[in-house]
Amino acid sequence: MLRHPVLALACIAIVGAGGVALYFQLESDFLPAQDEGAFVLDYFTRPGTSLAETDRMLRHVEQILRGTEEIESYSRRTGARLALAIAEPNTGDFLVKLKQGRSRSTDEVIDELRGKIRAAEPALNTEFPGVLSDLIGDLTWSPDPVEIKIFTSDADRLKQLAAKIAEEIEQVPGVVDVNDGLVVAGPSLRYKIRGAAAARAGLDVTQIGENLEVAMLGAESSYVLEGDRPRTVRVLLSRSQTERRQHIDEMPVRSSQGVRLILDDVAEAELRSGQLERHREDLRELIAVSARFSGRDLGSGIVAIKKRLSQTLQIPPGVSIEYGGLYRQQQESFRNFMFVLIMSVLLVYGVLLLEFRTVLHPLAIVGGALLALFGVAGALWLTGISLNIVSFLGAIIGVGIVAKNGILMFDYVDHLRHRGLPLTEALVQSGRRHWRPVLMTSLAALSGLLPLAYGVGAGADMLRPLAVAVIGALCIALVLSLLATPLFYYVLLRVFGLHERPVAGGPAPEASE
Repeated sequence: MLRHPVLALACIAIVGAGGVALYFQLESDFLPAQDEGAFVLDYFTRPGTSLAETDRMLRHVEQILRGTEEIESYSRRTGARLALAIAEPNTGDFLVKLKQGRSRSTDEVIDELRGKIRAAEPALNTEFPGVLSDLIGDLTWSPDPVEIKIFTSDADRLKQLAAKIAEEIEQVPGVVDVNDGLVVAGPSLRYKIRGAAAARAGLDVTQIGENLEVAMLGAESSYVLEGDRPRTVRVLLSRSQTERRQHIDEMPVRSSQGVRLILDDVAEAELRSGQLERHREDLRELIAVSARFSGRDLGSGIVAIKKRLSQTLQIPPGVSIEYGGLYRQQQESFRNFMFVLIMSVLLVYGVLLLEFRTVLHPLAIVGGALLALFGVAGALWLTGISLNIVSFLGAIIGVGIVAKNGILMFDYVDHLRHRGLPLTEALVQSGRRHWRPVLMTSLAALSGLLPLAYGVGAGADMLRPLAVAVIGALCIALVLSLLATPLFYYVLLRVFGLHERPVAGGPAPEASE
């Protein structure tokens, strides 16, 4: 390589370009794909659905769960959630645990359950997050991989765009559990007080409202002791007297002067349709359309969604769309890790400057270490592991590990130069001398990471991308660190016009073999 530096640099450039090409071929996710042996089944019915009707649907779902061979046990919450957030009567979740030694993966079981539940209870909306991703989503308030936020103060546009986007992304292959984010409260019965009639009876709005509240919700009148615990006694009308609108219209109302009327004498009933639940972010009203992926990575899925929406959706003036969810968390994490990678390279360069007290040695070492990123991309591509926050961390660690090979090599090169050996011969002898220790240390580190790379042990799926990334960096560094690093140094000397003169300080050693 030293005899033909131009050709060698061209080959190294091809290696670097190959690493960049492999990087863009990698799948990308927020967390590594892992089979946890359990999953969460989040569900919700139409707003306003009673607790009894929700329970009826879920008993049907329980029959489906019990009929699935791979499921070992489950727990259900109705009107409550695993998370700390408040839940409504039409929402809840299952925590499902699968059997050990099952023949199908968790994703395959979920795909089957999704189809069966949708066919059995079409009014029940379901989502199937993993246990860890559900926990992280609840903590970050971004529970879904796909979250398309629509910002506008026009409620009609919010409804139209949310429904349109949900319909379009449902056509993208691999997109499942689509939710348009439109939460409409149930219909309400509103009573408008007739001011003149109420005044003639000696009533005002507050008194009529108190009468309604006591009749419908009750009022605390006393308490009784059960053992050593007090139990509140609440007085209210029986449910049979408030089930129908006619019963409420005929509800008795008493004024402070003792006048007895019915509610229909002083108030006019008005039936209103459900109101859209409104959310705000940074004081902007929004609706978030959410979805998940099945059999597809996060990066390519979002690209496909963006492409389809750009072709089929026209955003009207006054409306803006942003992408949130786990995708946004992934992008922020990747930006942070890229900053960390750049800072780590600069810190390594600074340490090398202090050690060698020259600019060229650190440049050559850092240049050779960066080629290890080709090994990272190649290892992830060969093993089919996505680029995620864990594999990104492995790339940073790999760059730091392989830099030591160049340090050892140049330390001995300087020693040979002080003994009077020419530069080319000093580089060759140092490479030969350090080939064995570099091979031994790399193999030792690689062997220690192999069990983790094969996914041996509980929870190994989470750290497997890190092990594979570091192994890829070690493998490529094993080949290139003793070739590319001295080549970079040799070319830098030629570029800066320095000669291969021996350094004074001692007799020249015997020539190498």
